[in-house]
Amino acid sequence: MTARYSPIAPIHLLGQLFDREVATGEPVLGNYLLLLAHDVLAHPIQYENLIIELRERYEGEVFLIMDNSVVELGHPMPIDDVIEAACVVEASCIMTPDVLGNFSKTQYLVESARHELLKCGFPLMRVPQGKDLAEILLCIEWLDEMLPCSFPTENYWAVPRWVTNTLGSRAPVIHYLSRELRQPKIHLLGMSKDLNDDMVCTAFPYVMGIDSANPMVMGVWNIPINSSDPYAHWDRGEYWNLEALNETMISNVEYMHTHVGT
Repeated sequence: MTARYSPIAPIHLLGQLFDREVATGEPVLGNYLLLLAHDVLAHPIQYENLIIELRERYEGEVFLIMDNSVVELGHPMPIDDVIEAACVVEASCIMTPDVLGNFSKTQYLVESARHELLKCGFPLMRVPQGKDLAEILLCIEWLDEMLPCSFPTENYWAVPRWVTNTLGSRAPVIHYLSRELRQPKIHLLGMSKDLNDDMVCTAFPYVMGIDSANPMVMGVWNIPINSSDPYAHWDRGEYWNLEALNETMISNVEYMHTHVGT
């Protein structure tokens, strides 16, 4: 499995990345995307049309993760809304409810939505949370029991970026998932403040991808991600309202597509 990169952007910028890909023949948007449920529901027709074109280009080989928008909204969207958004684009899987760094609140949300999750018709991407590594590993065990995977090929898990920012690396969580679970497919939720750790972790077995807006946000300020300047995770600011891509944004996305998983 070779990990892939998903740019995070508003629908009009995702469309511009796709147009650039069609014009150049290079994988600028790519066929591995994490989509934000609240934005999909705000622009359902635009997302539906983009994904139709993307599937035509890649002959159906497109993987779509429907995120619950917890980072953007400060709380996960209701599971019914996440499922509705997933239906718009026929997502490959949906994110389970979670609260950043909080095992007990994540438990409560999952228990409250368990019936809907198990009958929703979409494979689930489980998101373990906890205040430290021990709690995260307990959460993995609990989620694996509460939301059993029906098929080994759909054993999806996500590891949040805060794990690196707070605990130093996502590697221990990835290694635990890889060792204890059968054929997990692991997504890295967002890029952390440590670019080196992110890139190293994308090369681990069972890691299928990483998403982030940061390469694009850096590009807004004309900062190449491969520059000699110290890497930083920038605040998005008005990024979501930006009208058009610039060349640095595009080159940063291309850099990520080339270097993730290597």
